[in-house]
Amino acid sequence: MKRRTALPAFVAFLSAFLAGTPARQSQPSAQGRMQDSAIRNVILMIPDGCSTELLSIGRWMNHGVPLNLDSRIRGLVKTYCSDSPIGDSAPTGSAYASGHRSQDGFISTYPARSMNPDGTRFQTDSQLAFTPMATLMEAAMRKGMATGLVFTCYFPHATPASFLAHTPDRDQYFRIAKQMTAQPCDLLFGGGAFFADSSSARYGFDAKERLEKNGIAFVRDFSRARQEISNGQERIWGLFAPMAMEFEIDRPQSGQPSLEEMTRLAISALSRNPEGFFLMVEGSRIDWGAHNNDLPGALHDFIAFDKAVGAAMDFARKDGKTLVVVVPDHQCGGPTLGNYAHNNDYATLSVQDIFQDLRNYRKSAEKAVSDILAPFRAADSLPVSRIEERLRQSLRADFGIDRPDSAETARCAAALAKKKESSQSVRALCRIINQHNAIGWTSHGHHGGDVFYASYHPQGRELSGVIDNQALAPYIAREAGLGNLDSLSRQLYAPASEVFAGKKMKVFWNDAAESGPGSGKDPLYLEVYGMEGKTWRIYPNSKEARIGRKTIHLPGVCIYNGMGFYLPLSCRDLQGKDSR
Repeated sequence: MKRRTALPAFVAFLSAFLAGTPARQSQPSAQGRMQDSAIRNVILMIPDGCSTELLSIGRWMNHGVPLNLDSRIRGLVKTYCSDSPIGDSAPTGSAYASGHRSQDGFISTYPARSMNPDGTRFQTDSQLAFTPMATLMEAAMRKGMATGLVFTCYFPHATPASFLAHTPDRDQYFRIAKQMTAQPCDLLFGGGAFFADSSSARYGFDAKERLEKNGIAFVRDFSRARQEISNGQERIWGLFAPMAMEFEIDRPQSGQPSLEEMTRLAISALSRNPEGFFLMVEGSRIDWGAHNNDLPGALHDFIAFDKAVGAAMDFARKDGKTLVVVVPDHQCGGPTLGNYAHNNDYATLSVQDIFQDLRNYRKSAEKAVSDILAPFRAADSLPVSRIEERLRQSLRADFGIDRPDSAETARCAAALAKKKESSQSVRALCRIINQHNAIGWTSHGHHGGDVFYASYHPQGRELSGVIDNQALAPYIAREAGLGNLDSLSRQLYAPASEVFAGKKMKVFWNDAAESGPGSGKDPLYLEVYGMEGKTWRIYPNSKEARIGRKTIHLPGVCIYNGMGFYLPLSCRDLQGKDSR
């Protein structure tokens, strides 16, 4: 580990921030701090991968009735990441969480590469690269606010993770789960029970035991969550699916709650805290549907998200002390109201021509593929002719397509037989479906267009115009009195070489072949020698350390992210005492 002292590190930190990587956050004035007290609660809502065009499509799908978003739209937000005009959910979600752009795959972690306003790339300060960046949720915890996450993906996925975890690799799901359960938010609703159930076997920690030690109830059923909260339980994690939850159009009427239901229950539980709350709500699977050009999947999830926005706005208007911010992290898929098939007759199309069939879609393309292949799951080789027969039945019954092109159905059936239940199979089916509607798509990936920005502030202090994505977190922090996130980063996540300056340290790994830096596996522990004549043993991605036979709790999480150990600066002042 490379040793550095606090003053040069802080100068480097300032230099990099002022040079244009992440923007420097200013401290609020005395008058500003007095105004900040008006905001007690924050609800940040992110429709993942939601293109601006979905506003128009969703409104027409809703029979022309205005969306809950419509009256609150205030501007546009830039979505690029630190080193590219097009970002994924990890750096773009991290920009909202931390106030700083990062690079592809990085979860609330300082980038190793950035770019100037003209797009020229450069390497960032080597002493700052890969350093964890403090988030709005971590600041809210330290202020005493209740905290919550609501989503429809699985909990270690990029956007939820951006608020509680720090790693340069978004795919290290068990490491992320370990970090999120080391400093858990008070309430979490969504999917991902697999990562809690498999944590011990896969990664050597018991997620459920960690939650219980923190006084958090762990449930799998939404009715049980309601009951626990009605009985006074204020800290609860509800994981309602093994992995991601179903698309809204496929959601079973019992067993999985809607995003609106989860949002309303989360608000009712978190709002009991007299110090206020911070809640992030994500419409996760809008993005997943858009990646496959799965129109019924993405569109119905967007409409479900808008209902959750309505729930948040209802509470905020009645409460009078709640800030609501609604903003996608990026766009995905490039949906358009109009496509190549209607180049010459678009002006003759009526609302009924375009939307009547869309309103009659019965399931997502993903669910249709699953249902088509259901009888053949145990087969070693799949019969293409029978798959094509079931495909035609599904096109007719689920999507109102009576006469699909024979060559297209044959190609799709062959793709389903070869790829089985996969994104490639779903995309093959979507190609047929989308030939029979007026909605176009430009890609299966993300794109870098500006996204809409909607907000409700009880005093009207809302951002407007074209907004930089890294400007949102400083704005929210200022309005909610959360302090300066840059300063918090310095307090919470200093390199171990700085916290224990002058001390000898050694990292211990187990004997597994895949262990080591960059493997995705955590080391067993970090030993620090010469701490008042004793050896400290610090466990990665936890709050625990051992001094001899005594276990103590650190004042924050020891983050190990594959690149190094990062701890609160105050660890050096513990002198063997428990921080609790």
